[in-house]
Amino acid sequence: MTIPSPCISVCVTDPDSDLCYGCARTTPEIAKWSKYTDEEKKEVIEISRSRMDGWQLETFDKAYKQKTETGLSPIKKQKLQNKEE
Repeated sequence: MTIPSPCISVCVTDPDSDLCYGCARTTPEIAKWSKYTDEEKKEVIEISRSRMDGWQLETFDKAYKQKTETGLSPIKKQKLQNKEE
């Protein structure tokens, strides 16, 4: 089973914490994603989720669920639809 990247296409990193505003991963976690085993990927997702709360966690969970089900995060889907118009 391949674990999809938790990137939800927000992709802006806070300069103070080095955490992505969308997925709450650090720059090294993002850079190493493709080299992680599935178990390591699951662990990084759980660590990232533990860094979020409130609306950010709710929004991430909703977007990541959609990404795992359809292959596209809501933002990515919207960007592709806008290109078609």
